[in-house]
Amino acid sequence: MIHFFRINLIALLALLVTLIMAPPGISQESSTSIPSGADQEVIEPNEAALIDEITRSSIDRLKMQFADGKRPVLRDAHPKLHGLVRAQFIVLDDVPSELRHGVFKTPRTYDALIRFSAGNVEVKEDTIPQAAGMAIKLLGVEGEKLLESEKDATTQDFIMINAPIFFVRNLADYALLHKYMEKGELKQFFKTRPAETEAIKTIRGQELFNPLQVRYWSMTPYLLGDRAIKFSASPISRVSNLKPETKGPNFLRDVMKKQLETEDVYFDFGVQVQTDPVTMPIEDPLVLWDEAESPFQRVALIRIPMQDISLPGKDELAENLSFTPWHALPEHRPLGSNNRARRTVYEAISQFRHEENGVAQQEPERLPPPFEANN
Repeated sequence: MIHFFRINLIALLALLVTLIMAPPGISQESSTSIPSGADQEVIEPNEAALIDEITRSSIDRLKMQFADGKRPVLRDAHPKLHGLVRAQFIVLDDVPSELRHGVFKTPRTYDALIRFSAGNVEVKEDTIPQAAGMAIKLLGVEGEKLLESEKDATTQDFIMINAPIFFVRNLADYALLHKYMEKGELKQFFKTRPAETEAIKTIRGQELFNPLQVRYWSMTPYLLGDRAIKFSASPISRVSNLKPETKGPNFLRDVMKKQLETEDVYFDFGVQVQTDPVTMPIEDPLVLWDEAESPFQRVALIRIPMQDISLPGKDELAENLSFTPWHALPEHRPLGSNNRARRTVYEAISQFRHEENGVAQQEPERLPPPFEANN
């Protein structure tokens, strides 16, 4: 009896130590009982047909926007460039062991290109409320990638917007949204969808004064190893809120240019681990993953050094780049129907744009000349 008691006491002490040492936001119970992110995915009814419909609608809209030889053909979303910058993506040396997968496996500094953009379907003046986008492309990332056509590429993309949730719940609704867009009746889609309406109001209702002073989120989930996560970039710049003196049609680019002419800019890059598949679902990007339930944990530091974003050739190269969440290692695979659609839609649109613009579709292996370290 004494021997049995001692064994159970030792086991209890070991369990208590394990729970105490668990990182913030991740309990020992949650880390072992939650299914892998991939196992939580559910294919929507008629998903392949819906993705084809969204792809066709997106390309048809581009053909209408850029008819009669109007070139270059811009992106179907986030077509307006605020600026493309060179950066360093610094993976920290204190990343918790359970988060050390993919590019976060070991401490390292990656060269990177970051595109800051306006999230509309057409180029609009910055005074018009619209979303803000931040697309990061890491360079020199070894390992086979997810896209078969670019499996040997050495890039890894992280794509974000200035809101933690998306404004469409599933692919059936997303395809319906495109139909309303084609008919010019977009308001009808949101008329009977209060949650979606609030989400779009949140995205467009933010007062933007500088793309370098905005927090960005992935909105949709991804793998990190076998766990489901979301990621976010939060500005930690030293600048005291550089606000524009006047708001012209491109004031966001102007203030971004002004800040980078005087100082380096920094962002924290963090990941939020799924701790409850019910309250933090994979297949519904309209549901907010509560940060009180699972705080973001910093895994990298983004440094954007002083530079001139207006040097000749930079904007052209920015538009020739493609960003997709599927430029990724398997350890960072996108999750959910929205991301599964992005794989097909983004590839098709990128191919269409590059063919129409007469530009080769190719991932960079290193910083292109206009973005070298002395520029």
